[in-house]
Amino acid sequence: MYKASHILLAYAGAQRATSNRIQEEALFQAGKVQQEILSGEITFEEAAQKYSDCPSGKANGGNLGTFEKKTMDPDFINYLDNLAVGEMSGPCPTVYGYHLIRKN
Repeated sequence: MYKASHILLAYAGAQRATSNRIQEEALFQAGKVQQEILSGEITFEEAAQKYSDCPSGKANGGNLGTFEKKTMDPDFINYLDNLAVGEMSGPCPTVYGYHLIRKN
């Protein structure tokens, strides 16, 4: 079982973007949000509520609760497996967009 929070900066239409420009914009936005969090300008929870394109995460400050490996995108799980509890990732691409992931 996993516990995590995330902030999603989605590709247009929640599909893997074919346009490099769309991918670059999502990556740029994810980097900006990451810097706001790391600088202490905003908390992870506040950033999720303000920026995340994931409705369920946004409503809960990014908290995804407890979930099984098989219920999540395999790329998301791979990034999550490389984090220590409390650690936040850099921008991580999946089929949905770029995520900032925090292991809870």
